Amino acid sequence: MNKECPIIQDLLPLYEEDLLQLGTKQFVEEHLKSCQECRQIAEQSQIPLPVEVEQGGGSKKMIRKITLKLTTIQIFFVAIAFILAMGTTVMNNNSGFILTYALLGAVTYMFYRSILIAVLLAGVPNFIWNCLLYMTDWFGLFYANSSSEAFFIALTAVIVHLIFTFIGIAIGFCILKIREEN
Repeated sequence: MNKECPIIQDLLPLYEEDLLQLGTKQFVEEHLKSCQECRQIAEQSQIPLPVEVEQGGGSKKMIRKITLKLTTIQIFFVAIAFILAMGTTVMNNNSGFILTYALLGAVTYMFYRSILIAVLLAGVPNFIWNCLLYMTDWFGLFYANSSSEAFFIALTAVIVHLIFTFIGIAIGFCILKIREEN
């Protein structure tokens, strides 16, 4: 092994991919003619490696598994949002649990890294629940005198919940920034 061998061995991947300049390529070829050890390394690197991924459908199965996991997580987040919406109705003196929307905002923002998705996951279920609560008699009584008043109450409740969601999003954003710096 002479002084050129480590240089040639470093250049072999570029040589095999035909990424060397003409002069460097000729230098490598001349060295390979005279050096048995480097020629053996070059021949070994041209042997195709065994493929461990199953042919035909392996990637489709993997994508299906990932999609299933993500869908499960999304359904979980939506279910949590609906449960929170039912449990934190501001107008029914259950405002103590509204802080959970900060947690929901932080977790959904950290998972999806999207303000829009975090707001939708917190706001839509809450709005639907509040519309059912204030605009129908599903629970035996009306909380408003008119549909417009009920809509206004539902909208106000959603806005209050979204304020806490935005606080959670800000917390999630800060957590992600701190993790990126470390």
